Amino acid sequence: MMKLEKSLREISDFIGGKIFGNPDELVFSPQSIEKAKEGDISFLVNPKYEKFIYETRASCLVVESGFVERKKEEISSRKIKVKNFIEVENPYIAMVKVLSLWEYKSYFPKTSLNLSFVSPSAKIGKNTIIFPFCYVGKQVEIGENCVLFPGVFVGDFSKIGNGVVIFPNAVLYPFSEIGDDSIIHAGAVIGADGFGYFSFFGEIIKIPQVGNVKIGKRAELGANTCVDRATMGSTEIGDDVKIDNLVQVAHNVKIGSGTRIAALTGIAGSSEIGSGCVFGGQVGVVDHVKVGDFSVVAARSAIISDVQGGKVIMGEPAMERTKFLKIHSLYLKLPEIFERLKNLEKEFQNLKDKINKT
Repeated sequence: MMKLEKSLREISDFIGGKIFGNPDELVFSPQSIEKAKEGDISFLVNPKYEKFIYETRASCLVVESGFVERKKEEISSRKIKVKNFIEVENPYIAMVKVLSLWEYKSYFPKTSLNLSFVSPSAKIGKNTIIFPFCYVGKQVEIGENCVLFPGVFVGDFSKIGNGVVIFPNAVLYPFSEIGDDSIIHAGAVIGADGFGYFSFFGEIIKIPQVGNVKIGKRAELGANTCVDRATMGSTEIGDDVKIDNLVQVAHNVKIGSGTRIAALTGIAGSSEIGSGCVFGGQVGVVDHVKVGDFSVVAARSAIISDVQGGKVIMGEPAMERTKFLKIHSLYLKLPEIFERLKNLEKEFQNLKDKINKT
């Protein structure tokens, strides 16, 4: 964490808050409420963390409007040891803004050593920085204000919009397209061949993958995430899609705008994920299924059939949350049910034996 001092007045003005305490007090870093110490600014964004307000040593606490009045007796009696508060309407949004004050911004030199290969036919926009050891292929188009960190490979005929940041060792195969203001993290691979093979008299034959990948605006792909090129046509990632690390998106998949996908998820070929969906970690999606808009998929779910939009699903195979919870509650009781069943079998056998004797 960077050591950067900010006065509470600066912070309050920045987040539109109201100060209770010393506006000239300095804080040096943000910290979670349970770990905060003197010199830190912290946040109460979730009611379940309210128990920590009596333990935290933070110099300032960002809280929701009305908190100081509600807790004035505990503050005056020093049960709550925090001396300064900033009240805001939405502490979570305020926290995001405050964190941005300490966010590390990479230093981008205006010039770099001539240790990269940029094809003479490539078009590079104004104020774009290409660090050493990058490769930019023929007829590539890169917009303005982009940054390509060392080791980035941009294949022939690819197109990169304005304001795109590509971190070290990311790879764009030929014909890949990335929209404005997107972020590609280190080690991501865009446009590798889709997993297409078929067997013919014992021989495994590779199907040529002649499509590409199109990524929309303001998308973000996590480290070591892979998005395969389409067999034909395009694999499409919509605007504002956020994909975590180590996610596999197979050929011809389509992901709608604003969808968020957590780490270690795998989406098989030709599946369609709607807009505004949320996927937990380690979700598996089989090929050629459709997941409707605004679906919520719990971690480690396995989607093997179409999902209607707006549903919350979980489990292997995935099903609606209420059904899964009923099944799961029964599953936990199986040992007890099994014992009861054995006892009933014994009682039934005893009754049969008695009847046969008579």
